[in-house]
Amino acid sequence: MGKQNDTHGTRIQNLLPVRLLMTFDLAPAARVYKVGGAVRDTLLNYPHNETDWVVVGATPEALTSSGFKQVGADFPVFLHPQTGEEFALARTERKSGQGYHGFTVHADPSVTLEEDLLRRDLTINAMAFDENGDIIDPYGGQRDLDAKVLRHVSANFSEDPLRVLRTCRFAARYNHLGFTVAEETIGLMREIVSRGELSTLAPDRVWRETERALSETTPRIYFSLIRSLRADSHILPFTLCNESLNALDSVAERSPHSLHRWAGIAASATAGEHVASPSINIPKRFAHLSELVQAYLGKPPTSAEDALEFLEYFDAFRQGSQLSEGLLVLAAIDESFNSSDVARIEKGFRLAAGISGKQFVDEGLESLDIKTAISQERMRQLTTLFNT
Repeated sequence: MGKQNDTHGTRIQNLLPVRLLMTFDLAPAARVYKVGGAVRDTLLNYPHNETDWVVVGATPEALTSSGFKQVGADFPVFLHPQTGEEFALARTERKSGQGYHGFTVHADPSVTLEEDLLRRDLTINAMAFDENGDIIDPYGGQRDLDAKVLRHVSANFSEDPLRVLRTCRFAARYNHLGFTVAEETIGLMREIVSRGELSTLAPDRVWRETERALSETTPRIYFSLIRSLRADSHILPFTLCNESLNALDSVAERSPHSLHRWAGIAASATAGEHVASPSINIPKRFAHLSELVQAYLGKPPTSAEDALEFLEYFDAFRQGSQLSEGLLVLAAIDESFNSSDVARIEKGFRLAAGISGKQFVDEGLESLDIKTAISQERMRQLTTLFNT
């Protein structure tokens, strides 16, 4: 079975969910394994937040009768009644159609751990820990961890187009550790793209993978791989270029937030390279910030009139955080927004935002007159600043 004893110092120290599960009357031969990313990252000594568990030799009825709650109808996944963690019955999957959902799932007590691991995408994700903390590695995951290679488990990799994006994301996550994608895996990814299967992915799922990649250590790698596979026109609303990749690097050096990083790469794509794409569902906040930033590339305010227009365009007096986010991205990707320009805009905003309508109410002005008076006073403050 590929079972090994602590060769990487990987015997699990805390198997509480397994022990809790074993207290339930599931089946005499039922076994529970920690699988997937938690195993991979434990072996890498890399932080992780999620833990996946697989139950072999049990039925859905055995789990639900023991208090587990099934989540979703497509896959046999259950929530532990005490820990809330997800436990899935061992299963196999057979391709029955196009896309991410085009699979027939088979789950019953006869499915073995090795069969369940075989359906996974990469060898480094196809390992398990048993209840004793011993490694089960039937497909060479430890070998590829040592070699720092992202390699598909089997030819079935090409049945799920989402694996293209997942592999690109893992490459972005572990690039700083020296990981690369195996050439034969790149070949399968190219085949998936050439068949047009990325267009079958749900736009929400494409965004979820992309946003996660934006938060990884080296997000450029995700987009660089997508570009090299010629997949960008299938899933992104623009065609990637060196300028946009460099912009992403610049923003990533300043901010870990996916919102800022997306605005940097999206705003830097020139208008002529934009393409219509229904294959990604970009949240309004992300799309809006990139549009705001793009509108002012190469156009820093040089006068009080420009500055007030800039502040109003970013809706700064109602959403001050939006102005801060926009300035962060502009300063990162646009040399014309130097530190002194940004500091002057920020100071101008503080001066203009500090003007209250109360003083004009006290003077007995009507509401329309108050709005005009506030605008005039803001302009006066900004004029003084820009003429200094």
